[in-house]
Amino acid sequence: MDIVLRRRAILTGLRPFLSDEELLPAVALWEREYAGQPVFALSGFIAKCCTRPALKAQRGQMLRAVIGAMELPERQLLPDPGAREGDAATAQRTTSLSADDKTSMFAVLLQAMLLLIEPALQGAVRNRLLQQLDKQKFEGVRQQVLQEWLAGHNATLTHSYSLDLLRSFINQAYVAMCEALGPVKADQLLAQAIRQAEIQGHHLSFRVHDLL
Repeated sequence: MDIVLRRRAILTGLRPFLSDEELLPAVALWEREYAGQPVFALSGFIAKCCTRPALKAQRGQMLRAVIGAMELPERQLLPDPGAREGDAATAQRTTSLSADDKTSMFAVLLQAMLLLIEPALQGAVRNRLLQQLDKQKFEGVRQQVLQEWLAGHNATLTHSYSLDLLRSFINQAYVAMCEALGPVKADQLLAQAIRQAEIQGHHLSFRVHDLL
């Protein structure tokens, strides 16, 4: 991979784990100190990115996600960070928008489910949900926002969606996990994701179990 694609892969792999404030400095660190290093040096890079206790506990997942992103086709990678500066005006327009509590809880739960599985399966789940989205019929901007989020290109959802739609996405993600891992393992991972979502979404006035 050339450096632009590798930079995009680093961004894609780290996106689920790092905040907006942490992400671009991490990519800059990789480019400055690790871009010319072999793949096994990524473990040292990930270690430097784990500046919070919560990240240290996810160090293995982060490393697998970055290595997995290196193998993704170009169309599944996030845009190059250097190109994002031109999106500042768009980002500023969307900061005043926010999803309702049920949509926010959906985002927390689905993200928790994705972080518990390998990068290759993450991609399969995302593709399945994007195919499901293609069958829906609703207003264009809301569909585009959801599409970008499901593909992993945006960190947050800025619009709200129906409970039936959100439940169908969670169900489809669970079915994909069952097909790949078996129902026993999928149930275990779902239960773990639910516990994490209950903690992360404790401030929301919506129960995670209502998405099931």
